[in-house]
Amino acid sequence: MSQAIATARCCWCHEPLVKEGDHWWCHTAACRTRQKTYAVGGKTGKAAARYLFVPTPKQVELCAAPEPYVLFGGAAGSAKSHGARWLLYRDCLRSGKPAPLECLLLRETFPELERTHLRRMAHEAPLIGAEFIPSRRLMVFPDGSLIECGHMDDADAVQRYLSAEYDRIVPDEGVRFKPGPLLELSTRTVKRRAGGKFIVVTNPGGPASQMLLDFFIDHQPDFDQFGEALRSDYDPAEWRYIEATLDDNPYLDPAYAKALAILPKARYEQLRHANWRVHEGQFFGEWDERTHVVALEASRDALWFRSLDWGRNQPGCVLWWTVLPDHQLYIRKDWKFQGMSEQEVAAGIKRIDTELELTKIAYTAADPAIFNKTGATHQVAQFTGQSIGESLNYYGLKLVKADNDRFNGWGRCHALLRPAPDGVPWQRVHPDCRYLIRSIPNALSDEKNLDDVDTESDDHALDAWRYGVMSRPHPLGVRKGRVRFAEGTMGHLRELVRSGGSARLGSESRVA
Repeated sequence: MSQAIATARCCWCHEPLVKEGDHWWCHTAACRTRQKTYAVGGKTGKAAARYLFVPTPKQVELCAAPEPYVLFGGAAGSAKSHGARWLLYRDCLRSGKPAPLECLLLRETFPELERTHLRRMAHEAPLIGAEFIPSRRLMVFPDGSLIECGHMDDADAVQRYLSAEYDRIVPDEGVRFKPGPLLELSTRTVKRRAGGKFIVVTNPGGPASQMLLDFFIDHQPDFDQFGEALRSDYDPAEWRYIEATLDDNPYLDPAYAKALAILPKARYEQLRHANWRVHEGQFFGEWDERTHVVALEASRDALWFRSLDWGRNQPGCVLWWTVLPDHQLYIRKDWKFQGMSEQEVAAGIKRIDTELELTKIAYTAADPAIFNKTGATHQVAQFTGQSIGESLNYYGLKLVKADNDRFNGWGRCHALLRPAPDGVPWQRVHPDCRYLIRSIPNALSDEKNLDDVDTESDDHALDAWRYGVMSRPHPLGVRKGRVRFAEGTMGHLRELVRSGGSARLGSESRVA
């Protein structure tokens, strides 16, 4: 056995991998046996004893995964494409399968497909006893199994795949695909036979990144986007993420990791550390789900308030806030709504109030635009022509106009994500707030104004967050003592509400 020239270790026993001949093995007997089980030998005679492919322990995890939906990869240089292609070879060569397999191997564009797979398949086909037909981008095996290669360059190509059924579908670098077609492809694995698989191999960072994170890693799809049918049919146990890193691949040149250091910070995190929660152009770089998302028990007797961004054709969002004993802010609940009347929204908000066992809400800071008299939808005759805000107040929500200063509002959001002197962020969020938790890390900077969020993205939860943030002083200022609120500001209005209207205009007050 030669000494390993890489730092790769077995993902089962954590011993260093060692090189024997052309392949890397774990020297632990049980682990080596598992690698042999999924290795692929030569075609005939003595060549059969020579392995053409020996999977690394992490690639064995991919080969052996029983789940119908698998996401494999994460970091660059983790041998994703190579491992996925040989997994298809092995499955097509495997004896004892009930019938020939039909497999689909995809890249986003034809040039990528040619560079990554087609050239290699032409060379590998005779070694494994298969025939590669370049004109059809097809590999055919002796028993009739086949691997069809395709790309997602045009709508006609995509439609062809969606009109067929396959035993295996492998979108390589699937994060580059559009989320909708990629998800629809997952429905085309054969259902009439057991064992159909949809295997996405990719790095993070692309159009489908958030969808893959939701389905495979967090197991929290956006049910509001996909509908109630998904809520009842989605089974997290069927969607598995197998993380592969540079350190899992002993064949990699050690200099490769150093070469990644020249990349921008977000891209480096994606490709070196398989970080799915950062992306280029990220507006809220301070956000870290590991520290900002936490389940806390908030007192029902504390100060509670809401913030609201209205939506009818577009989504709207309501956030439920409380002030913790140390004056830090906590968002306990979010609610995304769409296509609802003012009365229905008000009823939904009150229902959630009841679920949270809240009997007193100080105020709801709402988008000031909804107080413009553009017409309301409720049928109460004497209120015809009132604004949406006035209609929601009629239904008992106690709305006040939020401060819509975007520049200072986003600045305050940035500040609250930073740690307080005790190391805990000024602002935290409950794990149930999935819409907000998705929205914050996905917010992009506007290309023309880097101090603003790109409004082409889904910013409704972000706006509700900003309205809530701007309705309060920074907790650090509260800790220092007395705060003077000018007449007409949100702070002054809040004090009026809390004092039952007894606070005098321009008076000096202490924020609790």
